[in-house]
Amino acid sequence: MKPALEFNQVTKRYRVGRGIPTLRSLFSGRKNGNGTQYHWAVKDVSFQLEPGQSLGIIGPNGAGKTTSLKLLSRVTHPTSGSVQINGRFSALIELGAGFHPDLTGRENVFLNGTILGMRKAEIKARFDQIVDFAGIGKFLDTPVKRYSSGMYARLGFAIAAHVDPEVLLVDEVLAVGDYAFRMKCYDRMNELKANGTSLVFVSHNMEDVRRVCDRGIVMYAGQKAFDGPVDEAVAEYANVLRRNASGSAKSSGPDKVGLSQRRMTHAAKIERVELVGEDGVPRTTVRSGETVYVQAEVQFLEDAPSPVFAVSIRGQNGDTVYDVTTNWLGMTTPNFKAGERAVVRYRLKMNLLDGIYSLTTDLAYADLSCYYDYMADALSFVVTGGGQVKGVANLQADISFDHRPALQIA
Repeated sequence: MKPALEFNQVTKRYRVGRGIPTLRSLFSGRKNGNGTQYHWAVKDVSFQLEPGQSLGIIGPNGAGKTTSLKLLSRVTHPTSGSVQINGRFSALIELGAGFHPDLTGRENVFLNGTILGMRKAEIKARFDQIVDFAGIGKFLDTPVKRYSSGMYARLGFAIAAHVDPEVLLVDEVLAVGDYAFRMKCYDRMNELKANGTSLVFVSHNMEDVRRVCDRGIVMYAGQKAFDGPVDEAVAEYANVLRRNASGSAKSSGPDKVGLSQRRMTHAAKIERVELVGEDGVPRTTVRSGETVYVQAEVQFLEDAPSPVFAVSIRGQNGDTVYDVTTNWLGMTTPNFKAGERAVVRYRLKMNLLDGIYSLTTDLAYADLSCYYDYMADALSFVVTGGGQVKGVANLQADISFDHRPALQIA
């Protein structure tokens, strides 16, 4: 069976700078002095998508996510490489793309449906479903230029989702819709997937990506930084950002304000932090209730008498869900000599519920006067399998009833 789509060593380059090169500069191979440079929006990216598979593309602004969707939908063409979609596709990339502002919602259903490849008979057969899904019946004969952004998105998605495409391309235009409408969209996308439609979904909302997709690609600076199961991709996204931010910080010098606030001496350095299971294998996805270990490798550059070790976990909104130190536990840690190395191992039972979490670890002086080192957001991980309960922690409720007979009234 052919892949639903193929992205083969695709590169997209844009010229940045002012003016058009002169003939002399073109033939001489020299720059014409107008500051012309090039931006690589996508650089040598390859992936395939099988029928019925759903792919989330995530990354920071400017990573190449929407450019990839535009290349797939043929809004633009690659500088090099090839893009192939096998079958009919439907794209919802820009809010209201394909709508004529002076036409009514009714007229735009037919216009946009035709642009997406539907025959007039198909549009008529699905017209009532589209209108009902969009929930704009009251405003059906109103020009769409008077629609709110949410109404635009509802109508646009309703049309795109009822083309019955082999491939559906969706940018995060759903962010303007309300909660109830987004739930309808997710249900429709799951219905299409069950019928064999392949889905490419771009969003900054990691929970949406996890809800809709089973595979994830992390883009950074136009290149593919990770490709794998969606839970691992979501966790790796934060790790990619942190690694690149760390590299930028090293190249630009220390942040004096941050160091003064944290008062770090770097007389000892946390060199590596990883989360591993009981089998010793590194994890980015953890089952709720599972026992895991946080391992921090430390190098001591100076003597460190009984330092205080700490680890904390934060939820996606930044709230601390767990924080512990050797000091709070009443532990006396060893004395370390200059030149020594140590691996600190924290054993944690992850009684957390489904979500994305980040882990911070630090190493402080015995008198807590300042830090040796502090590694904020050292890694990120995803917790799954929390069951049909909500919140942050699993308190494992046990419910019982004391059934007593009704009081007899004389």
